[in-house]
Amino acid sequence: MATTYSITRDQIILSALRKLGAVEPADTADTIDENIVTNCAQALNLMVKQWMTEGIKLWTVGEVSFALQEDKTLYTCGPAALGCDVVTDRPLRILQAWIRNTVLDPNIDIPLNIISRQEYNVLGSKFSTGTTNSIWLNPGPNTSQVKLFLTPDTTAVATFRVYMVVQQPIDDISAADSVPDFPNEWMQALVWGLADQLALEYGLPVNHRQEVLMKAEKYRELLVDWDIENESVFFVPDIRATQRAWR
Repeated sequence: MATTYSITRDQIILSALRKLGAVEPADTADTIDENIVTNCAQALNLMVKQWMTEGIKLWTVGEVSFALQEDKTLYTCGPAALGCDVVTDRPLRILQAWIRNTVLDPNIDIPLNIISRQEYNVLGSKFSTGTTNSIWLNPGPNTSQVKLFLTPDTTAVATFRVYMVVQQPIDDISAADSVPDFPNEWMQALVWGLADQLALEYGLPVNHRQEVLMKAEKYRELLVDWDIENESVFFVPDIRATQRAWR
């Protein structure tokens, strides 16, 4: 029994246009104007880029690791074509980070403090060397920067490797036969979301646009509520703040 049913970019576009009554049920991507497909593909990609900012999607979470370099504090993460230190999809957020002692057998992991820009900025000597204990991510449009504190020394480089669990961007939906970088459970939400994006362009009456909007919001909210980890979350005090207050 198969469980992998999905649809391509052009199938999403056609389904969204059918919801708007803009094409006939028998139409295909080859029978409608090429400019219409191009404009709909643009709207679909812009919508997906917006969705990337609306919470962390579980399937976009991945693990990235990289070797330390002596006296190097800043590491760029992104495509190989841009000459990045860490070749990977551009990280948007760091969810977890640790250094792994690869000399010991078995290896030992030591958590890193994930700090904010403000916390990094107020650190004392940012180029003090030693074993890294903190990490900060500065995401950019094409690459992201990872900054470490302390700056790795000779011993740290020989002993540790950095690991990060990160949120990564969703792939562009470029080709007609591209299957979106979404689990198949999200296809209905993509169809109705695109229909909502196109409704105004296609001059739908207000009451019809409202119905499409309600459908789009319903399917997206159901998926956002479902696409979460089921494990418990525990909150503990930040002892760094407590220690600073005692000084």
